[in-house]
Amino acid sequence: MPESAPFGLAVISDRRFALSGALTAQSGGGGVWDPIVKGSKSKGGKTSPHGPVTIDLGGLSAMDLNGAAQLLWLRDSLVRSGRKVSFTEPPQALIPIWDLALKTLGPPIPKPREPHLIEELGLFSQHFAADIANLIAFTGESLYHLVRLAFRPWRIRRALTLAIIERSVVNALGVTCLVAFLVGLILAFQSAMFMKLFGVDIFVADLVGLSIVRELGTLLTAIVLTGRSGSAFSAELGSMKTNQEIDAFLTMGLSPVADLAIPRILALTLATPLLTILADFSGLIGGNVVMVTLGHPVAAFWVELSSHLDTSDVATGLGKAVVFGFVVALIGCQRGLSAGDGPGAVGEATTKGVVTNIVSLAFLDSLFAVLFYVLDW
Repeated sequence: MPESAPFGLAVISDRRFALSGALTAQSGGGGVWDPIVKGSKSKGGKTSPHGPVTIDLGGLSAMDLNGAAQLLWLRDSLVRSGRKVSFTEPPQALIPIWDLALKTLGPPIPKPREPHLIEELGLFSQHFAADIANLIAFTGESLYHLVRLAFRPWRIRRALTLAIIERSVVNALGVTCLVAFLVGLILAFQSAMFMKLFGVDIFVADLVGLSIVRELGTLLTAIVLTGRSGSAFSAELGSMKTNQEIDAFLTMGLSPVADLAIPRILALTLATPLLTILADFSGLIGGNVVMVTLGHPVAAFWVELSSHLDTSDVATGLGKAVVFGFVVALIGCQRGLSAGDGPGAVGEATTKGVVTNIVSLAFLDSLFAVLFYVLDW
């Protein structure tokens, strides 16, 4: 058969097909392989789309690498659908190009196996346990370096620590106070609508004061810092990790935890109580605004609040703020330093840091609530 003969596909049976002519880059397309992919009809009018398929290459007069790639694509498509495919040997002159295609384009793609539910749960548990172990190890290493700094305070990177405190307190002051003010206002308004029915709306001051100082002020501050500072730590250190700057630190014998993470952890641990005090004051002002609209003088709110709010409540909120600030910075730095490679590694590390921080803050806050209840604090 001459090499200029056009390409042809003959249906011998519902499971056997014969190729003829020149199979080149111009031969494919236009649904030329549809009779094989979709399954051809047998004499009885029925189809056999799942049986083994044999493709006869003996009638080909010419074939280039693109044509061979079309055959291998056809094979992979049929294998994915669960069908077995076999080729007969092509003419002697086409065997080199066919062998080259088999070597360079690789074996057929196997059909992916659907993972079982038990297998998915096992993999999730394995990854979760490894993640917790890495976080615990990072916490231990960070505490070790913090204890060393307590005995060697002159080694603290003061410039970097103060810069991070400025970014965490000064730059986050506006949004933190605004959120705390609105939460105090909403809390006072919702509770006043109910208490006013019984003529005890003056106790709104006590409800708002205790809620803001002991719980909400600290928690809101930590959540805002999670979105601003914690995510920034993950992004900064994650970018350094993907750019191999962390590897350069290790090559020079430096510790990324001591030189990069500890200043951020120390700064946020010190900054969170300061920001919490301002957030508490803003939340109380929001509650005071509602009390004024209900006809109570400004002084009445603060007098009622001072009669039920003592230093132990303030100390409780500030103590939790120290722990929350430490946790937010710790998790943010750990996620950044453990970022992977690739363009999406920084975003993935930042997302994991924010999600882990929010879950950790909710868990710690509930743990503190139970602990203070047991201790009658």
